[in-house]
Amino acid sequence: MRGANNGLGSVATALVGAGMMVLAGCGGTATDGGAAGDVSRQLSAAPVAVAAASPWPVWSGWDFPYNEPPLASAPAVAFGVSQLTQSATQTVFRGAHALPAGSVQNYRLGVFIHHDVFYYQADASAVINADGTFTLTLPRSVGSADRAVLVLHPASYDPLSGPNCNAVGGFCSGQITGTTKLSLPIDPAAVTAYTAAYFPAPATSANAQIAALQRMMNTPQVTGGPYGAGRLIRSFHDMDSAFLYDQALAVIAFSLAGEQTSAEQIINALARSQTASGAWVFAYLADGADANPGVDMRIAGANAWFGMALNAYQKAFGSTKYLAMSTRLHDYLRAETVAVTINGVGRRGLRFAPTNYVAGRTGIFALEHQLDAYASLHQYHALNGGSQYLTAATQLRQMAESLWNGTRFLGGYDANTGTLNTGERYLDTYSWSVLALGNTGSAGQNFAAALPGMCDYFNTAGRLDYPSRKVTGIVGFYDVIYDNVPSSAPFVWSEGSLGAIMAMRQGAPTMGCAGNGASQMLESLNYMVDKLGSMPYATRNTNADFTSSGSVAGTAWLYYANRNKNPYAHY
Repeated sequence: MRGANNGLGSVATALVGAGMMVLAGCGGTATDGGAAGDVSRQLSAAPVAVAAASPWPVWSGWDFPYNEPPLASAPAVAFGVSQLTQSATQTVFRGAHALPAGSVQNYRLGVFIHHDVFYYQADASAVINADGTFTLTLPRSVGSADRAVLVLHPASYDPLSGPNCNAVGGFCSGQITGTTKLSLPIDPAAVTAYTAAYFPAPATSANAQIAALQRMMNTPQVTGGPYGAGRLIRSFHDMDSAFLYDQALAVIAFSLAGEQTSAEQIINALARSQTASGAWVFAYLADGADANPGVDMRIAGANAWFGMALNAYQKAFGSTKYLAMSTRLHDYLRAETVAVTINGVGRRGLRFAPTNYVAGRTGIFALEHQLDAYASLHQYHALNGGSQYLTAATQLRQMAESLWNGTRFLGGYDANTGTLNTGERYLDTYSWSVLALGNTGSAGQNFAAALPGMCDYFNTAGRLDYPSRKVTGIVGFYDVIYDNVPSSAPFVWSEGSLGAIMAMRQGAPTMGCAGNGASQMLESLNYMVDKLGSMPYATRNTNADFTSSGSVAGTAWLYYANRNKNPYAHY
């Protein structure tokens, strides 16, 4: 989970692009028809019947390349880009609309190009044809743009009239709308129709998920680092966020796939930002800038995940190129492992952060962070030796195991109040504990026996509506249960569901929820994959923390699940 509140429930915010995004979850926020398959299901795929299982997802509607924004309901006027071409002198969007032939003269087309904000292209020329087609032409290449938002609107409407827009400057800041969960320049309710067209970076991998991750590196070059220039990967297709946790997930996936150049791009870009302490901050913008300037958000779990990423690179390519950087980070993690007493027993645990950027943060010990750092330090020791790293790893395992209550893992411990977190049950405390610690504990505790508790989070009604198509009946898990009260608005969270599936395979291979086993869930989740090959972070929902945009987290965990590769694995 990406968030900054796993453990004991306060919420942090991180600046994303020109707006604010509320975060929830791990180590930093926060998928296949079987272990070996990694090609997402096509629109023509027939629904699969499974005895006693939930209904399988069903695609419906027509489709265009790259039109992705999910909607709360089907659009009244269909509108989408069917072809996008670019040369040195122009960029041309061609597509279709469903306006009545006799009314096209009453409407106009506009286009916003997204960089850090949405810039309105006043010099675009557009033709709306009575036969249901349109052409919009920009008299130049858009260069490093990542996304265009086309709006179809009445002739009397001014696209720069919104309160989030600067008419003089010709731009609008992004707003995450309730109807789409995506960052947009205009509320869809204000226009007749809209669609988004993407300019993905080139992909070289034959693997569907790795190629999708490569496409999300349509970001500015970051220069000035000790290893040369690089690029970050944007965490979501529609935002300029680049969370440290997501950079780690992508580096691990690239390393496991043998994509050394892509992995090095991200590591090179981040190398410029390693702080004097050896750590990184929680979130960056796509150009490498700190997303929370002036706030010291060196969150433990996110840094431990990047430690795992540096380990994965070193192991995959037999390279010590980044070893000095990795050593500084792992020394930082050791230094952040401090004395804490739980149930009268002295332990050493990894504190949430070294500063109280939110009141009391230094006194929180999240289970997920113990798991992340345990794996990272254990892997580092296996690669490079040093008894101090193995000692720290052992202490963190003991700390994690102290949060086992006999039937399940608790979310964390608050040293400020001397209380265990018994009221918040995070999905990842079930799945990640098994992936990191194994099925059994040091004293024979049956950790895998807790996994059926994940069925409490199971949802059979995940849904994504796009302007061009619809998919319903996605099955999977949502994120958290408070005070043992199930969610009144469940959804399917791809990242967490995929981790749960991997834990089921490892620790409870015969387990099922509502008749669905791990393989069935994985096949169901593949229906979520968007036209760029990315996994949306979540199905349609009312939770402000869970966008429906294509995400690094969902895509990387889909790769891990498809390839049966556990990022926590010991070396």
